[in-house]
Amino acid sequence: MSSEQTPLAHYIERLRAQEIDIEAMDEQAARLRQDHLEFVLVVAADEPAFFQLMLPGVWQAAASSNRLRLLETANDVMNTIKAAKLVVHQEAVHVSVEQFVSGPEQGAALIPGLMELLKSAVAEFQERLGMGEAPRIH
Repeated sequence: MSSEQTPLAHYIERLRAQEIDIEAMDEQAARLRQDHLEFVLVVAADEPAFFQLMLPGVWQAAASSNRLRLLETANDVMNTIKAAKLVVHQEAVHVSVEQFVSGPEQGAALIPGLMELLKSAVAEFQERLGMGEAPRIH
C-alpha cells in the first residue's frame, strides 16, 4: 500500500480484501453493491478521518405523498436507530451514517456493520410507510 494513495483508495483496497463489491466513482466516492442495493462511500482527501456511507433513494414518494408524514416517519426512525440519518429530499428518502475513525483500516472494518445498520433503518422506515412508489429493498 503506497502512502501516496488517496484515503478512498485505501478503503477500496481493504474492502475488496473483505470481498465487498466496490468501485471508485471519482477521487472521493465509491459505489458498494450488496443485496441488490447500491451504497455510496464518501471519503474526502483532505479529511481522511471522516467518512459517510449512504444508501440514496431508498424510498420514492408519489407527488401526492404527505410530506409531513414522511418527515415525521424519518424522525421516528432516526430516534429508533440513533446512528442513521434519514433525509427527505424532493420525492426521495436517503439514509446515511457518518463516522470519525482513526483511519481507513478502522473505517473499512466498520463498513459491513454500517451497511447492515442502513438496511435496518430502511426496513424500519418501510415497516411504517410501506414500500413506496419505487422500492429499493424487497
